[in-house]
Amino acid sequence: MAERPQVLAGARNLGRDDTGDSPAARLTRLKEGDTVTARIFCFDPASDAAPRFETHRVPYTKWMRVLEVLTYVSEELGGDLAHRWFCANRMCGTCAVRVNGREVLACWEPVEPEMTIEPLRNAPVVRDLVIDRTAYERRVVALTPWLVRQEPYPGFPEPLTHRAMAPTARALDCISCMCCFSACPVVGLGQETSFAGPAPLVQLARVALDPRDGIDRGRIALEHGAVFDCISCYKCEEVCPVSIPIVTGAIEPLKALAFKSVAGKSRHARVFLKIVQARGRIDPSALVLGVQRLAALRHPLRIFKLWRRGKIDPLKTMLGFRLPDIEQIRQIYQAVRGGPR
Repeated sequence: MAERPQVLAGARNLGRDDTGDSPAARLTRLKEGDTVTARIFCFDPASDAAPRFETHRVPYTKWMRVLEVLTYVSEELGGDLAHRWFCANRMCGTCAVRVNGREVLACWEPVEPEMTIEPLRNAPVVRDLVIDRTAYERRVVALTPWLVRQEPYPGFPEPLTHRAMAPTARALDCISCMCCFSACPVVGLGQETSFAGPAPLVQLARVALDPRDGIDRGRIALEHGAVFDCISCYKCEEVCPVSIPIVTGAIEPLKALAFKSVAGKSRHARVFLKIVQARGRIDPSALVLGVQRLAALRHPLRIFKLWRRGKIDPLKTMLGFRLPDIEQIRQIYQAVRGGPR
């Protein structure tokens, strides 16, 4: 097998270098003739009552990858194991599994002396390590991740500068392996959220940040992707095998587009920002009055309960209480928005 330590050393390993768990460090733990012990998840919904783990022992060879362990179990040990792979070169994304609780590409991940290999989470199991990608692919399609031009095509070759394409360039590297989708704790909430998930939003960002696209992608990110449900935990970036800055380079820009799309239409957002700019802090009483106006006074009992619990302070609202350093806050608004104070 071809040696590729320089490639592995260049991979992104958030938190793994510090713990000695990086691929480069793992390659030094085993030598020719050692044995790899693999506990592999096995489950056929059509015939099995519950999942189980089968343990296999595989002889280690230099630069051995997880995929080679799965292949050895299937072909050499006669194991009736279902798993996916196609390119074996970190291009197709079909071989993604979980190894010792971490989402990886089986074709690229170095083996460990002891491994527990499971299917990805947040998707139904078809059999053993094979998952059903249907729901994930429907989420992607729902976001319409293809260019919609409003300007006529200028001809070939189309003039595109590096500066113009830089924001979308990293999103183009996505191989739809679903590692981030499996690692996302918000997707794991199931029906409690309509969050599309990291990978579908990366596909959306690929066109949303493209200067050639001409439709309101912020509205799509909000209405079909629930982009603000992202909690920025960075689990997706931690497991991405191609090192896409999913949160910082895709989801956060989509949040900015979504806010820009609704800021002019949402009274709550307008009032919220106006209060902070005027007083340096949010004033719940002023927010309720600004959003609901006179309708807020129709429920005096509710207002009394909020006041008793310290949720609102009508006196401070009427006196227009402001923070002492309000001018600094207004300068921040001016710098960000470019408008007058």
